[in-house]
Amino acid sequence: MYYTVRRETKAELSIKHSKFIAFCASVSDPDEADLFVKRIKKEYSDATHAPYAYVLGERGDKTRASDDGEPSGTSGAPILEAIKGEGVTNTVVVVVRYFGGIKLGTGGLTRAYADSALSALRANEKDEYEKCAVLSIASDYASASTLQNRLFANSGVLLDVVYVDGAVLTVGIPIEKESAFLSAVADATSGKAVITRLEERYCRMK
Repeated sequence: MYYTVRRETKAELSIKHSKFIAFCASVSDPDEADLFVKRIKKEYSDATHAPYAYVLGERGDKTRASDDGEPSGTSGAPILEAIKGEGVTNTVVVVVRYFGGIKLGTGGLTRAYADSALSALRANEKDEYEKCAVLSIASDYASASTLQNRLFANSGVLLDVVYVDGAVLTVGIPIEKESAFLSAVADATSGKAVITRLEERYCRMK
């Protein structure tokens, strides 16, 4: 199981006349993260600096951080720690800074970038992803509602449903609940449902 942010968010802080604008978004790989960073840098090309960091992978073990010209360790690292501290992965944060004429010092910069990143992260919501078996279940139309109830009772998610000569449900069920769910399906349909295991992948649960 892992968590990621749901959408793109923005937060602004003003500290001793310097403006910090933080952007946070969900990304799936380094290329998508880099494209997001490039977009923000292009939109705010007049900014003094635009440090960033991202965390990727189901275990959050793929990371990158950049100070973008700020003193080493004062911006990219605190942004990265903010992401980790919120317990999310597949997440990128860029903090654009407009210098206000007053130097903040290394400690002040570190706090400013950390606080800015946290503001954008906490303005977001989290989505939960869990390793699931993706199943296709073909049954008669009358059983479709009962099957959905059994699915939700086993913490599953409905990915798709098609009604043509009956019902075909595509569902995601947490791996540890798969056996119990299959028994529930067999019971609900007197063993008549046709079940095809399509794949295992992470599904958004909530």
